[in-house]
Amino acid sequence: MWGGKKDEGTVPNPARENPTATARDLRPLGSTMGAGPRSSGARLGRSLSVKGELVGNEELVIDGEFEGSIELNESSLTVGPQGRVQADVRAREIVVEGTVRGNLCAADRLQISKSGNVVGDLVAARIVIEDGAYFKGSIDIQKPGEQKKTKGEGGESFRITPVAAKEKTQ
Repeated sequence: MWGGKKDEGTVPNPARENPTATARDLRPLGSTMGAGPRSSGARLGRSLSVKGELVGNEELVIDGEFEGSIELNESSLTVGPQGRVQADVRAREIVVEGTVRGNLCAADRLQISKSGNVVGDLVAARIVIEDGAYFKGSIDIQKPGEQKKTKGEGGESFRITPVAAKEKTQ
């Protein structure tokens, strides 16, 4: 450059040309390279607040508020950084970047990003909790294809019925 030399041996730096090239990929598995989780499927925007039961088979991104239950058995759910969810969630993949209060069950993968805040029980085949994330609850790692036993399925479950105590007589 200064001495009139040609700099032919320089190797291009992909991080300088594309700053996101070296960033970790936090997109749900199965999403395409050109599209992040926010560009396909359904989206609950920041200004929306919904209460109820959500059942579907489509990718979902929540940037607003949701209260109730969510069931996306064959799809993924992403709770964005501004998203607030108070619900029990069942999905193939779950990525939490915002706040979730409730139990989460992922058939494949569950990820709590560093900005994520989760209070509830986690059930998944693979669980990722990034450094800096907040989590309070229990974790149950399940083998792929294994279904969690519900009450009454196993021989271990039983019911206790309270009875009134007898009065003591002397």
